[in-house]
Amino acid sequence: MKKDFMVVILGADENTYGFARFFHENYGICPIAYSTKLLEVCKNTDIVDINIDEKLHDTKHLVSVLTDLAVRLKKEYKKLILIPCSDFYLELLVKKQEDLKDYENVFISYSEFKTFNDKVKFYELCSKYDLPYPKTVVLTSNNYKEKIKEVKFPYPFILKPANSNSIEYLDALIDGKEKVYYINDAEELLEKVETIYNSNYQKELLVQEFIRGRDVNNRVLNVYSDRHGKVRLMSLGEPILEEYHPATFGNYAAIISSTEKPLIMDKIKNFLEAIKFTGAANFDLKIDDVTKEYYIFEINPRPGRSSYYTTCAGVPLGQAYVDDLILGKIDDVSYNEKEILWLNVPMCLVKKYVKDEETLKRLKKIKKQKGVYHTLFYKKDSSLKRKFFCYLQYARKIHYYPKYYIDKK
Repeated sequence: MKKDFMVVILGADENTYGFARFFHENYGICPIAYSTKLLEVCKNTDIVDINIDEKLHDTKHLVSVLTDLAVRLKKEYKKLILIPCSDFYLELLVKKQEDLKDYENVFISYSEFKTFNDKVKFYELCSKYDLPYPKTVVLTSNNYKEKIKEVKFPYPFILKPANSNSIEYLDALIDGKEKVYYINDAEELLEKVETIYNSNYQKELLVQEFIRGRDVNNRVLNVYSDRHGKVRLMSLGEPILEEYHPATFGNYAAIISSTEKPLIMDKIKNFLEAIKFTGAANFDLKIDDVTKEYYIFEINPRPGRSSYYTTCAGVPLGQAYVDDLILGKIDDVSYNEKEILWLNVPMCLVKKYVKDEETLKRLKKIKKQKGVYHTLFYKKDSSLKRKFFCYLQYARKIHYYPKYYIDKK
């Protein structure tokens, strides 16, 4: 007799491990993962079957791998779920979704993907649906000297590629490349822009006003919309600390789940249902420290890298996939059930770099209630080698935070 389902994950990062941990904890499943390389966070694990294939960036090869895998798995399982953990893998799946009918997923269209993944086009969509976003000036390699003159908002501000996850930017050979640049004066802006455009990266750059406030003003919203385009899960998180290493700058390092439901959540729900969005997505937002207004920075039409916090908050993103694609459940929207602290850094860094006194008080309360969670440390997957690599990850962060940390007042 066939088993109910199997999960196939594309990627080998913290998100991959978080999903694997959820399915192992709740369904006794060890998902199958494919990636071009094995990251340390997924080394020496017994809860996910990781397959390394350096050719996966080739569309035809990836489709061939997934279709052959589906043929094998269908002999043992009734249904299959695909979970892409990066924009690159999602783009390939979206392009070739007609060839992947053995998987239950209902993907967005390729034109939608390109719109979401390009901040210029996404901000045009935000304007249409009355979603607030920061003031932005778009630069190209041909017009940047003139366009820089249009930047009227005060320093400091942000410089970043229109899509920092694009293959063009990821593969660009840029001196001192960062995911996001903090610019303090006109001379630095011109210098950074010319350094970028003197490389092999020639796509659009965005100069964007800095929304005032430290990391505790950030918000992340993970959502899941079912195959019919109805929002079924909304999990709001308060990132209280970011990563600061240039290679991971802007990724979240510590998140408190929020049980509040601000108006921006209704606006985003209405937007997603109006465009009939399907699958997982996450929004990066920030509250201006003075006006208290919410601003949207971007949408990632896939699970967020830190999405395991949704599991800890009582609304697992992995469960939303199962309810929709395997069980066919149609329920009301699920929201966070409890306030927890999710960490991807040692607690000592949170205590050192989180400056907000009210947040620190909340942390003490959460810790007292045993509400602190780490994605990577799982009791049922804790061989000596596994624990060594996890502690090594944390030790590196303790080492580099003093070097790269920025106090964004």
